[in-house]
Amino acid sequence: MSNNKLVWSDDQGDQRKKTTGNRDVAVHEQQLELKVRRLTSGKGRTVIEITGLPNNKVWCKALAKDLKKALGAGGTYKDQYIEIHGEKIEEVTAVLDRRSLKWKQTGG
Repeated sequence: MSNNKLVWSDDQGDQRKKTTGNRDVAVHEQQLELKVRRLTSGKGRTVIEITGLPNNKVWCKALAKDLKKALGAGGTYKDQYIEIHGEKIEEVTAVLDRRSLKWKQTGG
């Protein structure tokens, strides 16, 4: 099976780094329903994961930054979810409520 996708061009450089879709679509916060769940690893570390994010990288990074700042915790925004470190699910949901974002707790 051959993949004839162009990955490098002398004129335009590395084509793999170019986004294929529009990553900055408008966000309708009233229509969002974020999914919040608590995850633990084998060594007892707890992480709060937020999924169901819109396809807007700037908005998602800003939400992650606001959550980390409000909670005084570490975390990150990955491509499809936000991670917040620590046992802070009540605080995360309180911040989402203050921003008038709908959320649903899934899992444990």
